[in-house]
Amino acid sequence: MNSPALPSAASRPRILVVDDITKNLQVVGTMLRQAGYEIMLTTSGAQALERVLAQPPDLILLDLMMPEMDGVDVCQRLKLDSATRQIPIIFLTASNEMEHLVKAFEAGAVDYVTKPFNPPELLARVRTHIELKLARERLREMNEEKNEFMGIVAHDLRNPLGAIKGYAELIGEDSEAVRPAPAAELELLRNGLKESAGRIQNAAERMVEMVQNLLDTNRIERGEMKLNLAPTDLCRVLATVVETQRPRAAAKQQRIHLQSESVPVTVAVDPNVMVQVLENLVSNAMKYSPPGKNIFVRLKRDAGPARCEVQDEGPGLSAEDQKKLFGKFARLSAKPTGGEHSTGLGLSIVKKMVEAMSGKVWCESELGRGAMFIVEFPAS
Repeated sequence: MNSPALPSAASRPRILVVDDITKNLQVVGTMLRQAGYEIMLTTSGAQALERVLAQPPDLILLDLMMPEMDGVDVCQRLKLDSATRQIPIIFLTASNEMEHLVKAFEAGAVDYVTKPFNPPELLARVRTHIELKLARERLREMNEEKNEFMGIVAHDLRNPLGAIKGYAELIGEDSEAVRPAPAAELELLRNGLKESAGRIQNAAERMVEMVQNLLDTNRIERGEMKLNLAPTDLCRVLATVVETQRPRAAAKQQRIHLQSESVPVTVAVDPNVMVQVLENLVSNAMKYSPPGKNIFVRLKRDAGPARCEVQDEGPGLSAEDQKKLFGKFARLSAKPTGGEHSTGLGLSIVKKMVEAMSGKVWCESELGRGAMFIVEFPAS
């Protein structure tokens, strides 16, 4: 029987082994360490409880019969604590202790291994229960994301839908009031209808943007985002994005300053995805900057990678905000300055898209001194 594959160096699951017999600790510890796990060893139940609280493991191998505090007692105490009850516990037991296993499972054990140990069996059980633990944690995260998603959809779509409903009713009322009237009155009515129609369009655009962000996130996470990488001149892409965004900046009395290279800066990216990335960053800079401020967009190419910077004169980001900046559904203390809408998905999508094209994205900011987002790609 083949041994399970070694865990990757990055994951290194941590396992606590508890046994009052030192030789057993040495045998199991050596076996697990050689399999790539991080190991903690203790010789008593009391020590085990202390170690778990100080440094929670991913799994516990627990001797069933020990002096002073046996394995069942240790298991019961761990399962009573909300901070430790999710840690899977595998009991180590001699064949003549089988009658105690019922109590062990009632206390919360997930499995057992008999002594003397069969190395492939022990390693297989350890791997199985660590994978199950990780799967449960991922399911909990997905459930929390689903709940958060439902709350965001209910809240964020309700506002534009309410606006559409309200302005549509207003248009209906105004249309019923149409009658022969002086030109000045008709002009006022026409302007009012035009304003209401514009507000309906803005509300609809907010909903379309949110739905598109949700679809993009789903597509990326399902591995369905198809990239067509090709040599692409970032100078041209960036110039196009900036020109597209200038009218929106002008509406907030903002100015976008573009500093680019005089020669093509070619990188291997999907040009359409790259436009989406840069539009998001420039749009964010305008969204979080007060009216009348400047947005600086720079493209640089030194000896290393191609580097694009988008810098604003907004309020900047706190250290706490920077920690969750690229997270999904991120809600920051910094707020849009012109009543703009934010789903909390944009930067999460940007990060996934950039990394899918072998690039890097990060933010440099000090509270009160604006923020600068940097995207780098290896030069072709």
